Amino acid sequence: MFKNRFRVGKILGIPIHIDATWVLIFVWVTWSLSASYFPERYPYWSPTLTWSLGVASSLLFFASVLLHELGHALIARAQGVHVQDITLFIFGGMAEITDEPKKPAKEFTMALAGPLVSLALSGLFAALHLLTRHVNEPIAALSLFLGSVNLSLGIFNLIPGFPLDGGRVLRAILWQARHDLTWATRWASRVGQAVAYVFILLGIVHAFAGNWVNGLWLTLIGLFLDNAARSSYYQLTLRQLLRGHLVRDIMRRECALLPPQLTLDVLVDQYILRGTQRCFAVGHQGKVEGLLTIHNIREVPKAEWPFIRVADVLIPLEKLRFVEPDTPLWEALQQMTSEGVNQLPVISNGQLVGMISREDLITFIRNRAELGV
Repeated sequence: MFKNRFRVGKILGIPIHIDATWVLIFVWVTWSLSASYFPERYPYWSPTLTWSLGVASSLLFFASVLLHELGHALIARAQGVHVQDITLFIFGGMAEITDEPKKPAKEFTMALAGPLVSLALSGLFAALHLLTRHVNEPIAALSLFLGSVNLSLGIFNLIPGFPLDGGRVLRAILWQARHDLTWATRWASRVGQAVAYVFILLGIVHAFAGNWVNGLWLTLIGLFLDNAARSSYYQLTLRQLLRGHLVRDIMRRECALLPPQLTLDVLVDQYILRGTQRCFAVGHQGKVEGLLTIHNIREVPKAEWPFIRVADVLIPLEKLRFVEPDTPLWEALQQMTSEGVNQLPVISNGQLVGMISREDLITFIRNRAELGV
C-alpha cells in the first residue's frame, strides 16, 4: 500500500515506517499550530516560543498516533496475530496486521485497544494541564492541545465505519451474532461507505460556505474511508477465495534454468523477444544462483550486452524473495504485492521446482469467480 516510505526504527520488535505523505501533514500541523493556534490564544508569546511549542506539539501528536497504533499491534501480537509493521502517513497511522482475527472477541479487543490508548492519553494530558496551568503556561498549553487532540482521535476512531476501529467493533458484533465473517465484513463495509459519504457531503458544504481548507480535508478523509472500506471487503473476499490453496496448485513447473555464462544479448534475442516471460532463474544442475528480470537488463547499456553475463547482473539467492510449494496462495500474493514483483521462484530444498506469477493468480481467481466456486 505504501510505496514511498522509509524505516525509522523498531519499538518492541515492531518496525516503524514513515510514508512520504506524513511529511506534508507534519509540516501543515506544525505551521497551523505555530502561525495560528498558539498566537491566537497567547498573543504575548515570542515567535521563538510559539514555533518551538508548535514543533513539540506536532511531534507529540504523532507520537500519540503511534501509541494508538501500538495499542492495536500489541494486543494483536498477544493474541498470536502477526504484526508486520506500523506506518505513519497523511491520515494518521496504520498497523499492518497480516491475518484476520480468528474469533469475534479477538477482533473486538484489538479494535478497542487503539481508541482506549488515545482516551487514556487524553486523560493524562488533561491531568498535566490542571497541574501546570498556574505554574508553567507553555506546558499547560501544550498539554491542553494534546489532551483535546487525543480525545478527538479516540472518539473519531470509534465512529462505526469500517475500517475505522469503531467499524471493526461493529464487524465483531455482527460476526458474533451471525457467525459469518464475510457477511459481517460486507455490512460493516457498507456502513463505512455511508460514513465516508457523510464526510464528503460535509466537505462540500464547508467548501461552499467558504471554508475551503476544512472542506477539502473532510472530502479527502471521506474519499480515503470509502476506498478503504471497499478495499477491505474485496481483500477479505479474495482471501476467502484463495483459502486452502497452495502455490503447488498453480505454479508453472516447466521452468528451465538459464546458464550463468549466457550473455545478455543472447538472452534478449533467444528468450525474451521470442516469448512472454519477464523473469528468469539462473543456475545449473537444478541449483538456483539467483533471479534475473527485465529491469536488471535495462540497467545495462545495450552496447555492453554482448560482454555481460547473466551471472553479473542477477539478484543473488541470498537477496532473493521466493516461496515454497506449500506456501498458501494468499501469502504468495501478499509477498508479490509488498515486494512489487510479478513473479516468484518456487524453491524446495534449494532446488527450483517452478515459478508462480501474478498472471497465474489472476487467472486462477477469475476462473473460480466466473464458475461461482
